[in-house]
Amino acid sequence: MLLALASAVPGVGMAQAIVTDPLGNEVTVPQPIERIVCPYAMATYYLYALGAGERLVRGWYIGVRSIDDAPDALRRLEPQLAEKLSFGEPNLEEILRFDADVVLVDASRHAAFAELAAEVGLPVLRFAVETPEGIVEAMRAVAQILGEVAIGRAEAFGARLDAAFAAATGANADGAPRVLFLGATPLLVASGDMYQTRLIEAAGGVSVSAGLRGYWAETSLEQILVWDPEVVVIPSYSEVEPASLLESPDWATIAAVRSRRVYKMERLFGPWDTPVPDSLLGILWLAARLHPDGVAVEFAAEARRFYEEVYGYSLSAEEEARLAAR
Repeated sequence: MLLALASAVPGVGMAQAIVTDPLGNEVTVPQPIERIVCPYAMATYYLYALGAGERLVRGWYIGVRSIDDAPDALRRLEPQLAEKLSFGEPNLEEILRFDADVVLVDASRHAAFAELAAEVGLPVLRFAVETPEGIVEAMRAVAQILGEVAIGRAEAFGARLDAAFAAATGANADGAPRVLFLGATPLLVASGDMYQTRLIEAAGGVSVSAGLRGYWAETSLEQILVWDPEVVVIPSYSEVEPASLLESPDWATIAAVRSRRVYKMERLFGPWDTPVPDSLLGILWLAARLHPDGVAVEFAAEARRFYEEVYGYSLSAEEEARLAAR
């Protein structure tokens, strides 16, 4: 939890807060926060969920390297996306031109940048989120420097996540299916260190690749045959489609293919298998596929409420049907 202690700067009159980020680093930030730069793509979505999207002056968005890459819904959520969008490694000289009050970074990937920024007095908060509970912790941390409205939204999201956990947990009395989570290609799989494994566990499954370490891991078809997953899940950003596995003779003997339990996730703003607020829907979506007779949540209605209440975004009828379809 991040704690803020309001104070005044002698002779300047500018309010400041001494805060502690989720990794235990004490940082002094100005108050109020009006201009945010966010190279940590996950936290960009936290800002919108906290009602602070208008304070973002430069943001990184998952899988978006140009305005043409952006989902239509994301462009509607953020009408200034073309002006705010950035990608690649953050450049300190460029970021300083945005006169940011605070920068939100990935503690590992942006470690060198964070050290340089601290040396020139640029407030930097560091994050490393790999669990659903970590999303709530990170949102609460960011909310503490944004004010009471954001704090209330973070708490509401925490309660919503607890409800999703309860709904998913109540579904899995029939045991935990063996799940394979694929990456961008058919033989790239999620390791046990990744958020996707936590997502599977929250939805009442067990990852067959949980014993692997690191990030996305290249495996072999022979290993997948040994694992013999009962369910295969494909993320929205993958080149793999369910049909390509269901129709492949190489995959034909795998339990998930025999029972046709091969599913591809959808996406509206952020991918549901990454540590963004939208992954709450990923838990419910996956639980319904792992335990089709046990989830008592009407997914289309839940998705509509989620985007209205968390992001202030109204789903079209086409979007609602698409999100619930696969």
